Order: sequence, then C-alpha cells, then structure tokens
Amino acid sequence: MAAPARPPLVPAALAALLLALAVPGHPAEFGAPAAVRNTFGLVGVAAASAVLLGARLSWLPPALYAGAVPWRPRRAGGAADWWAWVTRPGPQDGAWTVAAVAFAAGTALYAWRGARRGAGGR
Repeated sequence: MAAPARPPLVPAALAALLLALAVPGHPAEFGAPAAVRNTFGLVGVAAASAVLLGARLSWLPPALYAGAVPWRPRRAGGAADWWAWVTRPGPQDGAWTVAAVAFAAGTALYAWRGARRGAGGR
C-alpha cells in the first residue's frame, strides 16, 4: 500500500516567503502581499491539477491561468471579476479569499487522493 500523499505546505510557505522578500513594490499595489497570495493560490491550483491530470502536467493549468487572465477583456466600470484574483492588488480581501479557497481545496484534494497515476501505474 502506498503512503498517503503529503500536501506541499512547507515548500509553498518557503516559496512565498522567499518571493515576498525578493519582490519590490508598494503593498497597496502589486508588491509582496500579492506575490504571497498568488503563490499560495497557484500552489492550490497545481495540487488539484496533479490529482486530475497527474504530476507531469500539473504545472500546465496554473501557468495557463496566470498567463491568460491578464489578457481578459475588462468590463466597463472596472468591476473586478472574482476569478481574476491573480491580477488584483495585494490587499484586496476578495482576491485573498479566492486564493485561500484554491489553496485549501487543492492541497486537501491532493492529501486525500494524491497525484494521478498514468496508465502504466508509474
């Protein structure tokens, strides 16, 4: 019997800490708080992707999402879309909520199911 999968909590925390120290900028805009939020949220998306697609392809959904969202059409009036949390300034509560849910759901799913195995069982 295989050992249960361990969620990537420590590596995610270390990556967020190091990235926060390296990112310049004002916290009210796209400084360290946004970098930490996006790191945790995208780790959750990658963890869920590992369960659904396997570990080899788990990088693809977060990379496509983070790369495509800034190119979305903007609505008149500047209304923020909840799903565009990676483009929001650092202190926005709604963006933090979505990123926290993505992290919690993705890591819980990964801890429960582990990475998907390929057809060969590898």
